[in-house]
Amino acid sequence: MKSDPYYEIVVYGATPGGIGAAIAAARRGRRTLLLEPSPYIGGMMTSGLGRTDIDWLEASGAIYREFAGRVEAHYAGKYGTASAEAEACNRGMFFEPSLARAILEDMLAEERFLTVVRCAELLSADVEEGRLTRILIEKEAGDWQGRRFLSAEVFIDGTYEGDLAALAGVPYEVGRESRDEWNEEFAGVLYMNFDPSKEVLPGSTGEGDDRIQAYNYRLCITDVPENRVAVSKPAAYNREEYASLAIDAAEGRIRSIRDVLNILPVPGGKTDTNNHHYCMCSSDLPEENGTYLDGSREERQRVRDRHRHYLQGLLWFLQHDESLPLAFREESLRWGYAADEFTDTEHFPPQLYVREGRRILGEYRFTENDARLAPGFGRTPIHADSVAVGAYAIDSHATRKREAAGQNAALEGFLGLGWLTEVYQIPYGVMLPLGVEGLLVPVAVSATHMGLGTIRMEPCWMQLGYAAGAAADLAIRSAASPRGISIDALQDELLAADQLIGFYRDTDASGLMGKAIQYFGAKGAFRSYEAEPDQAVTVEQASALLALARLLPGGARFPALPAAGTILPAGTDMGPRLPREEPSPAAYWQQHPLLAQGHAGRWLQAAGRALAGGAARSGAALASHPAAADWLRTDSAASAEDRPSPMGSRTGEAAAAVTVGEWCGLLYGLLLESRRQAGARAGGR
Repeated sequence: MKSDPYYEIVVYGATPGGIGAAIAAARRGRRTLLLEPSPYIGGMMTSGLGRTDIDWLEASGAIYREFAGRVEAHYAGKYGTASAEAEACNRGMFFEPSLARAILEDMLAEERFLTVVRCAELLSADVEEGRLTRILIEKEAGDWQGRRFLSAEVFIDGTYEGDLAALAGVPYEVGRESRDEWNEEFAGVLYMNFDPSKEVLPGSTGEGDDRIQAYNYRLCITDVPENRVAVSKPAAYNREEYASLAIDAAEGRIRSIRDVLNILPVPGGKTDTNNHHYCMCSSDLPEENGTYLDGSREERQRVRDRHRHYLQGLLWFLQHDESLPLAFREESLRWGYAADEFTDTEHFPPQLYVREGRRILGEYRFTENDARLAPGFGRTPIHADSVAVGAYAIDSHATRKREAAGQNAALEGFLGLGWLTEVYQIPYGVMLPLGVEGLLVPVAVSATHMGLGTIRMEPCWMQLGYAAGAAADLAIRSAASPRGISIDALQDELLAADQLIGFYRDTDASGLMGKAIQYFGAKGAFRSYEAEPDQAVTVEQASALLALARLLPGGARFPALPAAGTILPAGTDMGPRLPREEPSPAAYWQQHPLLAQGHAGRWLQAAGRALAGGAARSGAALASHPAAADWLRTDSAASAEDRPSPMGSRTGEAAAAVTVGEWCGLLYGLLLESRRQAGARAGGR
């Protein structure tokens, strides 16, 4: 038995989530080990899922946007920015599997603190006093051959299945909750027509069960003759599995292969070919994955082989079975495997699409309700510990095969809630397993079946993985468990890396203002997807945001806003004056509802003294901090005309006012400065 040199962070599973975690940890200087049980990295992103399941790039985390940027640069560089290929890549969100693999390999190879080991099977996990301390892996050949124990400060489970979490004794669930368990409107047994009507059919009882949504393989096929490999008839072919399609064709429910398989283009004349939402017999194989998750190595391989042979048989049937119309078969025969993809696995993708694995029980359970509008809000529920954003419709594939109850229109368990799902935050708590310390689980997260139905997209998993890697580093730096780190410090790290922790339609997420609005939004400052960053902030809003900032780490010393709208500079004689005869403070603020630049400038000077521990600090010194806009003036008596305005066309009082974005940026920048000072003091002890 071998013991390997010490690693600070060990990630098991080179899915996009695992890769995101490993890169985040390695970029922070942590000696990181990424283990993958198969010969291949990238999970579904390199195994046929070439059309990213995300509605728009701006709603994805930074690590996925980095990947997409490299995809776009490849096609633009190879074919030209105005080429059909560059357009077909859809800003880098659509790609050929081989390119995705090459890019992810490059991203991993660039990290000098990262070691990647393939074909490393996890055998056991040791938990001592509630903390995961080491794992045992086995590699059958090549470097690292044999069995060895590996220890680490933090472990991260990047597998689709949640294998490391399960071996560590983390409690988990498999199957579907009922409507009653988490008050999810569409949970449990459901027959829904996937067409635009979304009609719910009789038999939709909402009862929970142990069924798992269907798995399949995402094919990369082509109709380009010179790059096409013909489909072969599998040895395990069973025609009866597909015979109902002949009836569908005769009765007009399907007219071509495109009504059976969802064939969508990616660059290179290739496709991402998936199960078809409206076909009752497509590439999914419901009811035949129930033994996969807790199965042995041999049982899992049997399930993979079964899915592969089923899909190969479906293709053969569509191309050759004489019960189908001749035109149908001829159109099907145009398609074959892409000859330059998956060349070492007979042009068939190696990764089974495990749409849903184990779901750990964690500090927070993400449900259908977390991805829908919160009652009374113009947005989804707010999570103060948000570490990522999701933007894909809640959906699920079928859990039962074709049956009479579906009325040739629905497979039980197949659903899509696109009209109800909104952009949502994902809280850190979903990756913190109950009962086990030293482990983060960013893929097999704590969610219901319905909640996982939207989180389970590769870009979402990739950014959750990135958050897990950053959290692992922070735990080591702060000598804490992942459960014990400062969520605000983690959010600072993620925002600095351009990760999204919130989404606002009217806000540019880049720059200090955009990050500040995301941060304060996570703490409850905004109740819709409009933060109105360019609007003048009222003194009421400013006071509320300041009160919120004082509750957050680094904000306790922030002084209150000056109670008076104008304060004469020291040395200027205030008298003669009769203050009691002047308008009351309430009346004054009613007449002057906006936060003036001079008013904010005076507060900034006091904030500088607070951050300096009460010592005098010059305005010039504080104004040099990036949080302080250079137009803030300390002279409240200066006229509006003397003050440069960032708002351009605004006039009068509004032109001399601070905007929502500017005030948020100022407060967040000062919070960052205060936290930096606190960290420096702690480091000096």
